[in-house]
Amino acid sequence: MNTICLFDLSLALSCPPAGSVNVCFGKAVEGPGGRWVPCATEISEGVYYSSLFRVGRGQRQVCVSNRPLRSTDEALLRAIELASHAAA
Repeated sequence: MNTICLFDLSLALSCPPAGSVNVCFGKAVEGPGGRWVPCATEISEGVYYSSLFRVGRGQRQVCVSNRPLRSTDEALLRAIELASHAAA
């Protein structure tokens, strides 16, 4: 992922919407950028966001809100990729 993609991605990150539920978690990814947990977040029935949160006190969950997905598998795979980049 290049710098421009990361910048564009940062514009799409937001807090999960109220009422959303984390439905599937991946293994934590750890690196110099911290320890990140990827997850799929259901925002409405059958609609998911890729999410991740940094492990540690005072940290918050963020999700990619500009790309709703139709399956937990898709959302989790994308979240794992994002966690890898965030931890790097």
